[in-house]
Amino acid sequence: MTAAEVRSPLRALMDDGVRPNRLQDVAWLGEYLETGARAGEPILLSLGETWSGTPEPLLAALREVPADSHGYQISMYGLPTLRKALKEYVADTQRLPRGASWELAVSWTGTRSAMRDFATTLERGTSLAVAPAWDYSGVFEPLGFQSAYVPFDPAEQSGPSVEGARAAAAAVPGNLALVVINAQHNPTGANWSPELVEALIEIAIERDAAILVDDAYFGVCQTEPPPTSALAILLTRLAGEPSPVPWLGVRSLGKQFHCNGWALGAVVAEPVRLDDLVNDVRPQHTFNYAIHLQWAMAQWLADRPAVERYLDRERAETAEKRAAVLDWLPVGTRDRVIAGPATPYLLYPVPDDTGSSDVTAYLRRAVLQCGVVLSDAWPLARVGPTASTGYVRMYLGPGLAELRTARDRLADEGLWPSYD
Repeated sequence: MTAAEVRSPLRALMDDGVRPNRLQDVAWLGEYLETGARAGEPILLSLGETWSGTPEPLLAALREVPADSHGYQISMYGLPTLRKALKEYVADTQRLPRGASWELAVSWTGTRSAMRDFATTLERGTSLAVAPAWDYSGVFEPLGFQSAYVPFDPAEQSGPSVEGARAAAAAVPGNLALVVINAQHNPTGANWSPELVEALIEIAIERDAAILVDDAYFGVCQTEPPPTSALAILLTRLAGEPSPVPWLGVRSLGKQFHCNGWALGAVVAEPVRLDDLVNDVRPQHTFNYAIHLQWAMAQWLADRPAVERYLDRERAETAEKRAAVLDWLPVGTRDRVIAGPATPYLLYPVPDDTGSSDVTAYLRRAVLQCGVVLSDAWPLARVGPTASTGYVRMYLGPGLAELRTARDRLADEGLWPSYD
């Protein structure tokens, strides 16, 4: 029995009397399941989620948590053992200077929540990110921000140009309130140059805008050359002096260790601002919980050699899967594919021979005819006129056999780029 023939976890997650959420692809998935799932169990290649592959020592630690780990905890910075281990891990891997210029707290409700809390402390205005982008608009627009973007060719591996970033910022009227730096760029996988990061930092300081460093995929895929550390560049620019603008850095642990549902990550800021964020803003809607998950993560991070061996295997497997999918594509399409190296995604243009150049129509057919859930390269919850890129995003997290099954299903329905 192949991995794709095993009953999908999606069944349990969607088996309810209400629609799980308002996303269009979830509605299509529900329709596919209700009509018999004729192509086989669904294969989810849209979100960065696998539901498996969590390190066995991390799961073993979870089974060994102390009996007093199931209530609230005192510290809004997170479980002290995890906070200290995570601070060392972030400092080492992201090449941050030791000293009093920054502090770290554990995020136990996901990095999205931390971004939102940070934004509530800022003067409203326009947020600037690089397009296509993660769903920053879905976080900031409901709070009263407007969205602006630095456009660039997604196939450009170094990211947008410094000149393009400055031009986009100059075109923002009024208050530029927030500049987003996502140096391991989701969804294109571009690893931005230090020069681009430096330029975005200078733009923020010149315009008195806050800085959000989104390191969701730092260290997930790329090791050589080392991934650009936006936080290290920011702290070097500040040179130990108080920042003239607010800044926040976030990093996901779920992306690295296949445990997104644990919602654990790091939140980094200047000590005074971080203290206000965790002890003033965050208690307005939540207390610090999930001691058992934090305890297990602390045990795992304490074994640095095991962590690095696990990540080395994951990176090698992702590189193998990326190369395999590229090899499955015809040369004419391959030249237009965007394939990392800094995130576990691959983007390919909607095939010309599918009868439709519309991304939404293609994605709908992929679900209803094949049970394969892909996404637009720009999967926004709040769709705007700049949202569609003409590219489909494929997540490379599942095993190679499952990716091959997805390819075969799409090919059987004429939805995979053809060699003809």
